[in-house]
Amino acid sequence: MLKKITYIIAIIIFCATVFSSYLNEQDIDDSAYVIALGIDDGTDDNSIELTIQIAIPSENGSSSSSASSEESSSSSSEKGSSDTLIKTIECKSIDSGLDSANSIISKKINLSHCKFIVFSEKIASKGISDYIYTLENNVELRSNCNILVSSNDAKEFLESPNPVLENSTSKYYEIITTNNKYAGYTVPATLNTVYSSMYDTFGEACTMLGEVENSDDNEKNIILGGIAVFKEDKLVGTLSADETIPYLIITNKLEESEMSIVSPFSDNKSMDFHLSLSSKTRTNVSIQEPAPHITTSVSLLATIVSSSADFDSSSHEDINKIEQALADHIKNQITNYYEKTAKEFKADIAELGRHAVYNFPTINDWKSYNWLDKYETATFEVNVDVDLESSYFIS
Repeated sequence: MLKKITYIIAIIIFCATVFSSYLNEQDIDDSAYVIALGIDDGTDDNSIELTIQIAIPSENGSSSSSASSEESSSSSSEKGSSDTLIKTIECKSIDSGLDSANSIISKKINLSHCKFIVFSEKIASKGISDYIYTLENNVELRSNCNILVSSNDAKEFLESPNPVLENSTSKYYEIITTNNKYAGYTVPATLNTVYSSMYDTFGEACTMLGEVENSDDNEKNIILGGIAVFKEDKLVGTLSADETIPYLIITNKLEESEMSIVSPFSDNKSMDFHLSLSSKTRTNVSIQEPAPHITTSVSLLATIVSSSADFDSSSHEDINKIEQALADHIKNQITNYYEKTAKEFKADIAELGRHAVYNFPTINDWKSYNWLDKYETATFEVNVDVDLESSYFIS
């Protein structure tokens, strides 16, 4: 009898737990799903402009105009594309801006599908740690949400996507991030990685860099390429798309990329290569006085994509000449990257401190050394080895 009563109680508890979750579950139709947030300077020093880009369900795409007329406020502006509604709200903080949006939009703001957090260069130069900390503590926002600095206003950046070949802006954001990873012109920068870099002692933070491009037919589109470099939490400079490749090589984040160099056979001709890492880049940091010495050894696999110069693909001498020319070019690029980040930006965004820390017996010794300031005094030695795949030669 006792066993039967226990069984019945167990069933009741199970049903109560399951059905209570159904009752508390919010219908997806009651949520407004944000696909991007933009943060710009406000009209005064104590305010920001928070731009919220919301996905409009495809079956309700025609409601964009009605939503625009229905949801209005003196402190906000709005603009919609075919599948998104964009609202810009003057506010004191991200949380207060989201609260304001909830009060003027008929559905509850939900950040669980947010793809991008976009900061303007102007606000990034003032410091973004408070915003990053706030976003990191938001339970809805995913840690793999992309962080980007825009050379234009964040609002303009979010208004400019033109997903001609995609069905939705949200999908377009996913595609351009993935495509740029394989092109080698931008960096993987998420809420989690940026937050970690700002609060550890191994290096500085960096993010993706973006801009708005005006086409010949007066249409706008967004371009991802380059790196936004931070010292502590402030933007101190940028690296171009080409300058991003050395960073990816040093940090072992290079998937694949294209590179063009002057032909070693003719100064007025060029050669184009497809690059990938043949083995992991090895970095050693020697703690010397008066400055640390950093040695980086790189091994790359290259194939010739196109060439405007004639050479003998069966000649070992010609092959070696091409390999050496490409190796010298990449060595110069990496050396220039080191000099620029150390001497000009004074920011170790490659987090070479993770290699330096092994020289210290205790964490207190490491902290006392103060790597983040020592990096600007460092000296560098770069070794590059290139292996050319002969099966891809085009003469």
